[in-house]
Amino acid sequence: MRGTYSVKGMSFHAFHGVMEVERELGQVFLVDVRLGVELNSDSASPVNETNFRGGEIYDLTKNVMMGTKYRSHTGLALRIAQDILSHIKEVTDVTVSLERRHLFIAGDVQSIVVEVGCTREEFEKKA
Repeated sequence: MRGTYSVKGMSFHAFHGVMEVERELGQVFLVDVRLGVELNSDSASPVNETNFRGGEIYDLTKNVMMGTKYRSHTGLALRIAQDILSHIKEVTDVTVSLERRHLFIAGDVQSIVVEVGCTREEFEKKA
């Protein structure tokens, strides 16, 4: 049996992107994280009885968002997923949605969204 936990609407003013202006002035990023876990079918609680705290997910996400500057937003989202998988062993898969607002585009665009997913098996093969 599988369950999902989500932490939605994390907001950061960070300095990622291909364009120099993005790395200099920064942009607003909204981040949503969805965590897959195996559940114990008897009690509908995680198999390892882990109590996921939103603060832990926020802190892991913030460390990546405010750390190294990434040119690739896909790479940034993947790094968040990998950090969560490396720190929380009970998570079977992670999906990270990274939305950029206040874009430096000559046009009427509300936002650009990148979404990546990573399973524990994919993460461990890479390691």
